[in-house]
Amino acid sequence: MKIKYFMYIIGVIIVVGLITCKTYSTVINESYQRLEAYNVKTLDTKYGIMSYVDEGFGEVIIISHGIFGGYDQGFENLYSIFGENYRKIAVSRFGYPGSALPDEPTPNNQAEVFLDLIDRLQIEKVFIIAVSAGGAAGIKFALNYPDKIKGLILLSSSVPSIPKTEKEIGMSGPPRFILNDRIMLFSIRNFKNIYFSMFGSKNIPNEVFDNMLPVKPRRQGIIADTDITNIDMAVNFYDYSIENINIPILIVHAQDDHMARHEDIKYFINRVNAELMIFPDGGHLIIGHDINDGNINLLKNISNK
Repeated sequence: MKIKYFMYIIGVIIVVGLITCKTYSTVINESYQRLEAYNVKTLDTKYGIMSYVDEGFGEVIIISHGIFGGYDQGFENLYSIFGENYRKIAVSRFGYPGSALPDEPTPNNQAEVFLDLIDRLQIEKVFIIAVSAGGAAGIKFALNYPDKIKGLILLSSSVPSIPKTEKEIGMSGPPRFILNDRIMLFSIRNFKNIYFSMFGSKNIPNEVFDNMLPVKPRRQGIIADTDITNIDMAVNFYDYSIENINIPILIVHAQDDHMARHEDIKYFINRVNAELMIFPDGGHLIIGHDINDGNINLLKNISNK
Protein backbone atom coordinates (compact mmCIF):
# COMPACT_ATOMS: atom_id res chain seq x y z
CA MET A 1 0.00 0.00 0.00
CA LYS A 2 2.81 2.38 0.90
CA ILE A 3 4.57 1.58 -2.39
CA LYS A 4 1.38 2.28 -4.35
CA TYR A 5 0.91 5.58 -2.50
CA PHE A 6 4.52 6.55 -3.14
CA MET A 7 4.21 5.69 -6.83
CA TYR A 8 1.00 7.74 -7.00
CA ILE A 9 2.80 10.78 -5.56
CA ILE A 10 5.66 10.31 -8.00
CA GLY A 11 3.17 10.06 -10.85
CA VAL A 12 1.43 13.27 -9.83
CA ILE A 13 4.77 15.09 -9.62
CA ILE A 14 5.73 13.86 -13.09
CA VAL A 15 2.37 14.89 -14.59
CA VAL A 16 2.51 18.33 -12.95
CA GLY A 17 6.10 18.71 -14.14
CA LEU A 18 5.16 17.81 -17.71
CA ILE A 19 2.18 20.19 -17.71
CA THR A 20 4.29 22.97 -16.22
CA CYS A 21 7.06 22.33 -18.73
CA LYS A 22 4.60 22.52 -21.63
CA THR A 23 2.91 25.62 -20.21
CA TYR A 24 6.25 27.33 -19.62
CA SER A 25 7.37 26.51 -23.16
CA THR A 26 4.18 28.05 -24.57
CA VAL A 27 4.50 31.22 -22.48
CA ILE A 28 8.18 31.66 -23.35
CA ASN A 29 7.59 31.03 -27.06
CA GLU A 30 4.81 33.62 -27.05
CA SER A 31 7.18 36.14 -25.44
CA TYR A 32 9.69 35.66 -28.26
CA GLN A 33 6.91 36.06 -30.82
CA ARG A 34 5.87 39.35 -29.20
CA LEU A 35 9.46 40.59 -29.32
CA GLU A 36 9.80 39.69 -32.99
CA ALA A 37 6.50 41.35 -33.97
CA TYR A 38 7.89 44.90 -33.79
CA ASN A 39 9.04 46.83 -36.84
CA VAL A 40 12.66 46.95 -35.73
CA LYS A 41 15.30 49.04 -37.44
CA THR A 42 19.05 48.93 -36.87
CA LEU A 43 21.86 51.43 -36.75
CA ASP A 44 25.53 50.51 -37.15
CA THR A 45 27.45 52.63 -34.63
CA LYS A 46 31.03 52.65 -33.41
CA TYR A 47 29.72 50.71 -30.40
CA GLY A 48 28.10 48.05 -32.59
CA ILE A 49 24.61 47.45 -33.92
CA MET A 50 21.80 49.24 -32.11
CA SER A 51 18.15 48.24 -32.61
CA TYR A 52 15.22 50.62 -32.31
CA VAL A 53 11.56 51.16 -33.12
CA ASP A 54 10.59 54.45 -34.78
CA GLU A 55 6.89 55.19 -35.27
CA GLY A 56 4.55 58.18 -35.38
CA PHE A 57 4.82 61.82 -36.42
CA GLY A 58 5.46 65.22 -34.89
CA GLU A 59 7.62 66.09 -31.91
CA VAL A 60 10.26 63.41 -31.37
CA ILE A 61 10.50 61.53 -28.07
CA ILE A 62 13.30 59.07 -27.37
CA ILE A 63 12.96 56.76 -24.40
CA SER A 64 15.89 55.53 -22.35
CA HIS A 65 14.30 52.38 -20.93
CA GLY A 66 14.91 50.74 -17.58
CA ILE A 67 16.36 47.41 -16.54
CA PHE A 68 14.71 44.32 -18.06
CA GLY A 69 13.73 46.62 -20.95
CA GLY A 70 14.39 46.87 -24.67
CA TYR A 71 12.85 48.42 -27.76
CA ASP A 72 9.63 46.51 -27.01
CA GLN A 73 9.10 47.74 -23.46
CA GLY A 74 10.36 51.19 -24.40
CA PHE A 75 7.84 51.54 -27.18
CA GLU A 76 4.98 50.18 -25.05
CA ASN A 77 5.85 52.70 -22.33
CA LEU A 78 5.82 55.54 -24.84
CA TYR A 79 2.54 54.40 -26.35
CA SER A 80 0.88 54.01 -22.94
CA ILE A 81 1.80 57.61 -22.09
CA PHE A 82 1.41 59.41 -25.43
CA GLY A 83 -0.88 57.16 -27.48
CA GLU A 84 -0.87 58.09 -31.16
CA ASN A 85 0.69 61.47 -30.43
CA TYR A 86 4.24 62.36 -31.44
CA ARG A 87 7.05 60.46 -33.07
CA LYS A 88 8.16 57.75 -30.65
CA ILE A 89 11.65 56.22 -30.81
CA ALA A 90 12.51 53.32 -28.52
CA VAL A 91 16.15 52.23 -28.61
CA SER A 92 17.38 49.02 -27.03
CA ARG A 93 20.19 50.17 -24.78
CA PHE A 94 23.51 48.33 -24.73
CA GLY A 95 23.09 44.56 -24.44
CA TYR A 96 19.31 44.60 -24.73
CA PRO A 97 17.31 42.94 -27.56
CA GLY A 98 19.04 43.50 -30.89
CA SER A 99 21.72 45.84 -29.53
CA ALA A 100 25.39 45.02 -29.10
CA LEU A 101 27.24 45.10 -25.81
CA PRO A 102 30.44 47.14 -26.30
CA ASP A 103 33.54 46.89 -24.12
CA GLU A 104 32.47 50.01 -22.23
CA PRO A 105 28.65 50.09 -21.96
CA THR A 106 28.59 53.31 -19.96
CA PRO A 107 25.76 55.86 -19.76
CA ASN A 108 28.10 58.36 -21.42
CA ASN A 109 28.59 56.08 -24.44
CA GLN A 110 24.89 55.27 -24.55
CA ALA A 111 24.10 58.98 -24.75
CA GLU A 112 26.51 59.21 -27.66
CA VAL A 113 24.54 56.49 -29.45
CA PHE A 114 21.34 58.49 -28.95
CA LEU A 115 23.10 61.46 -30.56
CA ASP A 116 24.34 59.32 -33.45
CA LEU A 117 20.81 58.08 -34.05
CA ILE A 118 19.12 61.48 -34.17
CA ASP A 119 21.88 62.88 -36.37
CA ARG A 120 21.52 59.99 -38.83
CA LEU A 121 17.75 60.46 -38.83
CA GLN A 122 18.32 64.19 -39.43
CA ILE A 123 16.35 65.20 -36.35
CA GLU A 124 17.23 68.62 -34.96
CA LYS A 125 16.07 68.22 -31.35
CA VAL A 126 14.32 65.60 -29.24
CA PHE A 127 12.63 65.08 -25.92
CA ILE A 128 14.17 62.39 -23.74
CA ILE A 129 12.07 60.35 -21.35
CA ALA A 130 14.32 58.38 -19.00
CA VAL A 131 12.88 55.52 -16.98
CA SER A 132 14.44 53.87 -13.93
CA ALA A 133 17.93 52.57 -14.87
CA GLY A 134 17.69 54.55 -18.11
CA GLY A 135 18.02 57.75 -16.10
CA ALA A 136 21.81 57.86 -16.23
CA ALA A 137 21.95 57.84 -20.05
CA GLY A 138 19.12 60.39 -20.27
CA ILE A 139 20.82 62.76 -17.85
CA LYS A 140 24.15 62.30 -19.63
CA PHE A 141 22.49 63.24 -22.91
CA ALA A 142 21.10 66.43 -21.37
CA LEU A 143 24.53 67.31 -19.98
CA ASN A 144 26.58 66.46 -23.06
CA TYR A 145 24.28 67.61 -25.85
CA PRO A 146 22.12 70.50 -24.56
CA ASP A 147 21.62 71.84 -28.08
CA LYS A 148 19.96 68.57 -29.10
CA ILE A 149 17.36 68.24 -26.36
CA LYS A 150 14.11 70.15 -25.81
CA GLY A 151 13.17 68.63 -22.47
CA LEU A 152 13.96 65.79 -20.08
CA ILE A 153 11.27 63.70 -18.39
CA LEU A 154 12.51 61.56 -15.50
CA LEU A 155 9.94 58.83 -14.86
CA SER A 156 10.65 56.80 -11.73
CA SER A 157 14.22 57.47 -12.70
CA SER A 158 17.45 56.91 -10.87
CA VAL A 159 19.26 60.20 -10.28
CA PRO A 160 22.62 61.38 -8.91
CA SER A 161 22.16 62.16 -5.22
CA ILE A 162 25.34 61.67 -3.18
CA PRO A 163 28.72 60.11 -4.00
CA LYS A 164 29.20 56.49 -2.94
CA THR A 165 31.67 53.69 -3.48
CA GLU A 166 30.73 50.36 -5.03
CA LYS A 167 31.00 48.77 -1.60
CA GLU A 168 28.62 51.31 -0.08
CA ILE A 169 26.10 50.77 -2.86
CA GLY A 170 26.01 46.98 -2.49
CA MET A 171 23.71 44.91 -4.69
CA SER A 172 22.36 46.98 -7.58
CA GLY A 173 20.57 44.41 -9.70
CA PRO A 174 19.09 40.91 -9.78
CA PRO A 175 21.17 37.78 -9.07
CA ARG A 176 22.48 36.31 -12.32
CA PHE A 177 20.98 32.87 -11.83
CA ILE A 178 17.51 34.37 -12.36
CA LEU A 179 18.43 35.68 -15.81
CA ASN A 180 17.03 32.59 -17.49
CA ASP A 181 13.68 32.34 -19.24
CA ARG A 182 12.35 29.37 -17.27
CA ILE A 183 13.72 30.44 -13.91
CA MET A 184 12.37 33.95 -14.41
CA LEU A 185 8.94 32.65 -15.39
CA PHE A 186 8.94 30.31 -12.38
CA SER A 187 9.82 33.18 -10.07
CA ILE A 188 7.14 35.56 -11.32
CA ARG A 189 4.54 32.79 -11.19
CA ASN A 190 5.36 31.60 -7.71
CA PHE A 191 7.00 34.48 -5.86
CA LYS A 192 5.01 37.53 -6.90
CA ASN A 193 5.09 38.90 -3.36
CA ILE A 194 8.80 39.52 -3.80
CA TYR A 195 8.09 41.58 -6.91
CA PHE A 196 5.20 43.37 -5.22
CA SER A 197 7.59 44.40 -2.46
CA MET A 198 10.27 45.41 -4.95
CA PHE A 199 7.92 47.52 -7.06
CA GLY A 200 6.11 48.90 -4.00
CA SER A 201 2.60 47.87 -5.04
CA LYS A 202 0.37 44.78 -5.07
CA ASN A 203 -1.76 46.10 -7.94
CA ILE A 204 0.68 45.34 -10.73
CA PRO A 205 -0.99 44.30 -14.02
CA ASN A 206 -0.08 40.85 -15.31
CA GLU A 207 1.28 42.35 -18.52
CA VAL A 208 4.11 43.94 -16.54
CA PHE A 209 5.32 40.48 -15.60
CA ASP A 210 4.64 39.11 -19.09
CA ASN A 211 6.76 41.88 -20.63
CA MET A 212 9.77 40.97 -18.51
CA LEU A 213 10.05 37.94 -20.79
CA PRO A 214 11.95 36.78 -22.68
CA VAL A 215 14.96 37.27 -20.42
CA LYS A 216 17.69 35.69 -22.54
CA PRO A 217 17.85 38.56 -25.12
CA ARG A 218 18.02 41.05 -22.22
CA ARG A 219 20.57 39.19 -20.11
CA GLN A 220 23.69 41.09 -21.22
CA GLY A 221 21.96 44.44 -20.79
CA ILE A 222 20.69 43.55 -17.32
CA ILE A 223 24.19 42.54 -16.24
CA ALA A 224 25.65 45.75 -17.71
CA ASP A 225 23.04 47.79 -15.83
CA THR A 226 23.82 45.93 -12.60
CA ASP A 227 27.59 46.26 -12.88
CA ILE A 228 27.92 49.68 -14.54
CA THR A 229 24.81 51.75 -15.21
CA ASN A 230 23.12 51.45 -11.84
CA ILE A 231 26.20 52.59 -9.92
CA ASP A 232 27.61 55.15 -12.35
CA MET A 233 25.88 58.23 -10.95
CA ALA A 234 27.14 57.45 -7.44
CA VAL A 235 30.63 56.14 -8.21
CA ASN A 236 31.23 58.89 -10.81
CA PHE A 237 29.10 61.45 -9.00
CA TYR A 238 31.21 64.47 -9.95
CA ASP A 239 30.84 63.68 -13.65
CA TYR A 240 27.15 64.59 -13.33
CA SER A 241 27.15 68.38 -12.99
CA ILE A 242 23.37 68.53 -13.10
CA GLU A 243 23.30 72.18 -12.00
CA ASN A 244 24.43 72.92 -15.55
CA ILE A 245 21.27 71.49 -17.11
CA ASN A 246 19.28 74.41 -18.48
CA ILE A 247 16.58 72.61 -20.45
CA PRO A 248 13.12 71.96 -18.94
CA ILE A 249 12.96 68.96 -16.62
CA LEU A 250 9.86 67.12 -15.41
CA ILE A 251 10.22 64.67 -12.52
CA VAL A 252 7.46 62.05 -12.20
CA HIS A 253 7.86 60.04 -9.04
CA ALA A 254 6.07 58.20 -6.21
CA GLN A 255 7.24 58.77 -2.65
CA ASP A 256 7.02 55.05 -1.83
CA ASP A 257 9.25 54.02 -4.73
CA HIS A 258 11.72 51.48 -3.32
CA MET A 259 13.91 51.40 -6.42
CA ALA A 260 14.30 55.10 -7.22
CA ARG A 261 14.33 56.28 -3.63
CA HIS A 262 12.47 59.44 -2.70
CA GLU A 263 15.43 60.54 -0.57
CA ASP A 264 17.60 60.57 -3.71
CA ILE A 265 14.97 62.49 -5.64
CA LYS A 266 14.89 65.17 -2.94
CA TYR A 267 18.67 65.65 -3.25
CA PHE A 268 18.28 65.95 -7.01
CA ILE A 269 15.41 68.44 -6.78
CA ASN A 270 17.51 70.73 -4.61
CA ARG A 271 20.15 70.92 -7.34
CA VAL A 272 18.02 71.50 -10.46
CA ASN A 273 15.15 73.63 -11.64
CA ALA A 274 12.41 71.09 -12.36
CA GLU A 275 8.66 70.74 -12.63
CA LEU A 276 7.31 68.05 -10.31
CA MET A 277 4.63 65.38 -10.40
CA ILE A 278 5.15 63.72 -7.02
CA PHE A 279 2.60 61.17 -5.83
CA PRO A 280 2.26 59.85 -2.27
CA ASP A 281 2.01 56.24 -3.40
CA GLY A 282 2.00 53.97 -6.44
CA GLY A 283 5.48 52.51 -6.13
CA HIS A 284 8.05 52.29 -8.88
CA LEU A 285 5.37 51.87 -11.54
CA ILE A 286 3.23 54.70 -10.09
CA ILE A 287 0.22 52.40 -10.03
CA GLY A 288 -3.16 54.09 -9.70
CA HIS A 289 -2.17 57.53 -11.01
CA ASP A 290 -2.60 59.13 -14.41
CA ILE A 291 0.72 60.59 -15.49
CA ASN A 292 -0.21 61.19 -19.12
CA ASP A 293 -1.50 64.75 -18.89
CA GLY A 294 1.59 66.09 -17.16
CA ASN A 295 3.93 64.61 -19.74
CA ILE A 296 1.85 65.75 -22.71
CA ASN A 297 1.35 69.24 -21.29
CA LEU A 298 5.09 69.64 -20.77
CA LEU A 299 5.71 68.74 -24.39
CA LYS A 300 3.00 71.10 -25.61
CA ASN A 301 4.20 74.01 -23.46
CA ILE A 302 7.80 73.65 -24.62
CA SER A 303 6.80 73.12 -28.25
CA ASN A 304 4.81 76.36 -28.25
CA LYS A 305 7.71 78.46 -26.96
